Amino acid sequence: MNADAGHNYDLKEEIRAYWSNRALTFDESASHRIEDTFGKPEWHKFLRKAAGLIPPADLTGIKALDFACGTGEISRMLCSLGADVTGLDFSDVMLEIARAKLKDQNWTPLLCDAEHLLGVPDKNYDFAITRHLAWTLTNPEAAFAEWYRVLKPGGRLLINDGDWSLPFSRTHRFKRIIAQLLSPDMQRSDEGRATDAAIRSRLPYNNGLTADNLRKDIAATGFRFVEELDVSPLYGRGMRAWPIATRLRQSSENRFALVFEKPRG
Repeated sequence: MNADAGHNYDLKEEIRAYWSNRALTFDESASHRIEDTFGKPEWHKFLRKAAGLIPPADLTGIKALDFACGTGEISRMLCSLGADVTGLDFSDVMLEIARAKLKDQNWTPLLCDAEHLLGVPDKNYDFAITRHLAWTLTNPEAAFAEWYRVLKPGGRLLINDGDWSLPFSRTHRFKRIIAQLLSPDMQRSDEGRATDAAIRSRLPYNNGLTADNLRKDIAATGFRFVEELDVSPLYGRGMRAWPIATRLRQSSENRFALVFEKPRG
């Protein structure tokens, strides 16, 4: 094993432990849990558009892959649209929660690293999605090559992520100030912040994950860029059930969503 490989392995184990430790409270976060009354309809519209479908068409007959599925919220949205879903995650703690949540759904769990899809066959999926994963990758080039490998020709990849390193815009700062006045945000422990910072500093996208850079990196793997989707309905209309302070914070993040396609032929 070369020095870089050893570094990546150690870092990956730290990342696995970090997310496993957060698993039991993961669905308490508005960044991750999708509320059914307002959130679910917006996610359905979002996923249909990403898959190139026109309502009322759904994902019936489509084999979908949910990379780093966590507690299964995105998988739940895909299943509710009729997709045959495989949810993979390298945290068995996360997968256990997802298993319980999706036990009656057309969903298959897979304990697997999203950068090394061991046991996942070539050209087997019509649609794949990641949410809040790309910025955490320790080897983006390897991950993108694997994602390309397992998609069928014509298969689509949706990446919903964000640049968490960018300074907030004036509008976003104003939203944050109002949110803090309405409901002070719970501060993470010093230990939690230190662990987060130590992990982030060693990631390839440690200076921030911009939509432009991600688009170039994925295109270099062979994917064709399709479009950038508007995420504001997900974190605006889709969050009307959450308190106003939460909605202000969520809509102030530097989020984006990109759709790619594996070329046919």
